[in-house]
Amino acid sequence: MNRFREAKEMYKTMDDATYKAMDTAMADKAAGHKISTAGLPAHCLDWLVSSRLNFINDMKSGKPLRYFSAHLPVMATWPNCSHDQNQATSHDTNHGAGHNTSAGQSAPEFPVNMTVKGIGLIPKRGQLQYYTDLFETVTASSRTLPPGDSISQRVDAMAGLYLNPANFDATVMGGLEIFGGKTLGNIYRNARTSLLYVGMEHCRGSMKYVSFQVNGEITIIEKDDPYYRYLLASRKLFEYDRFHLYQPDYPYGYLIGVREVMDKSPWSRQFKTNE
Repeated sequence: MNRFREAKEMYKTMDDATYKAMDTAMADKAAGHKISTAGLPAHCLDWLVSSRLNFINDMKSGKPLRYFSAHLPVMATWPNCSHDQNQATSHDTNHGAGHNTSAGQSAPEFPVNMTVKGIGLIPKRGQLQYYTDLFETVTASSRTLPPGDSISQRVDAMAGLYLNPANFDATVMGGLEIFGGKTLGNIYRNARTSLLYVGMEHCRGSMKYVSFQVNGEITIIEKDDPYYRYLLASRKLFEYDRFHLYQPDYPYGYLIGVREVMDKSPWSRQFKTNE
């Protein structure tokens, strides 16, 4: 108990710079490698790609669907800190106008908002138009058929993109806004977000846990933005399948510029040597 009290007092009196340095050192030691600041590392990108391919191929073959953790991270957002006025921007309009916290307003006791959001990879700019057009064309041609009868055509369209991880821009991710609630309100005030991915990777008859945190900055995009059009086309491709809740509208889209990625995968302390 004395050791607990000593540790508690140490953390309470520690300045921000010392805490950040210690936290970074501990994270590096635990994870076994340094934080990535150059977009999604290859193993994270490969896991996101292979997980979606497995999911849509299971759809195509009629297998029971599992929770799609590679598409549904926990997203954390929070309003401005007193020392920072970093606001989300739009390609055309600054949506932060009129949403700043007024002077003197007390900060909430629990400022962080967490929710599960559908977040996906974004094709490189040279591929964006092609796959947007393809998804829209396939969706339009399948509207006269029951979802079950058009699934092969729709899966093949998506698989054509995901069969090659090199098709994607590892520095950006994206999603659609649906509810216009607390998450959007926080993003108006502060562009920063953290995504937590948790899942499993199956290979050669075994499996391992996968977990990583993506920290980034959000740009709000309007409906006339090419990236919004791609995100909407991706959603509409499987809009009426049973794993989706139909939504009549998506007021905005998000582009998340990847600033850093932290490995959160669990490991056994049994194999760590004491230093």
